Amino acid sequence: MNILVVNDDGYQADGIALLVKSLQPFGNVYVAAPKEHQSAKSHGITIRSRIETFMADPIPGSEATLVVDGMPADATRLGLKVFNVDFDLVVSGINYGQNIAKDIFYSGTVAAALEAKILGVPAIAISAPHTNLSYLVDETIKLMDEIIEAKLYDGPGILNINFPKAIYQKPLGVKITTMGSRLQHAEYIKSERADIFHIKSSIIQYQEMPESDVVAYDEGYISITPITLDRTDYRWMNEILGNE
Repeated sequence: MNILVVNDDGYQADGIALLVKSLQPFGNVYVAAPKEHQSAKSHGITIRSRIETFMADPIPGSEATLVVDGMPADATRLGLKVFNVDFDLVVSGINYGQNIAKDIFYSGTVAAALEAKILGVPAIAISAPHTNLSYLVDETIKLMDEIIEAKLYDGPGILNINFPKAIYQKPLGVKITTMGSRLQHAEYIKSERADIFHIKSSIIQYQEMPESDVVAYDEGYISITPITLDRTDYRWMNEILGNE
């Protein structure tokens, strides 16, 4: 199996090294990752400029490591293009910080996986509240073994996986979840200069459905949320058509 590993934290991040180590038992692992930290860059791509790349020393366990001076989705595109390899799977992560609920709209980690699926390659995004969790490699290997064995990644979209809150010594189990509702909120506070604002971040919580990724995250479970590329709201569309 040929696996491309990508991320948004950059090629020197601890999480990507942990992911390569976790995926090594399953096949040939290649890496394409941004040169710099690119969190919350969402699904931006470079279209009107050039992109510089270079081959770094391979991350231990990888066949080769390509560094891309661009955004996460750029790294996916270049990785699939530059390596003379037919990839079976793209895995993005392990992100430092959860990507649950509406986080997915801003996440470079999720976007890098979505870009792979757009280009026809199955993909998974993996995030954790911190990359220093002692269980992370062992649990990722166990999880990926089940996913790969059952080919759960082979669907119409991607799998968005999140490890639970860091207060748990290890996950209590795995739940298949829906996308939750909580929101990363930002307040913009005026500074001493009229043209500069300070950003104060907070989380807006909502009443979540029991099967949401937020509840799984809070209660100590690994969440696996299937995310589709097709954003059409068919029920709403049918309501509109019915009112014509």
